[in-house]
Amino acid sequence: MGTGYLLGGIACVLYAVLVGGFGGIKKSPGLLKLVKMKINKKMSDEAAVKICWVAACVVLAGGIFLFVFGAIQGV
Repeated sequence: MGTGYLLGGIACVLYAVLVGGFGGIKKSPGLLKLVKMKINKKMSDEAAVKICWVAACVVLAGGIFLFVFGAIQGV
């Protein structure tokens, strides 16, 4: 497995865990405020939580792809 694919996969999984954990599970006010500030100031907290979940799922899927693609390239 290439080092770049491994590091990219680890970074994606770490990002997904942090955003999913702090934004989706703990509902951290700081992260939700940041999401609302970047997307739409009039957004509700529940909409910001959903965006955190979607972002975490998409990035996690990207990380899994990097792990699998790197393993295929290493064979």
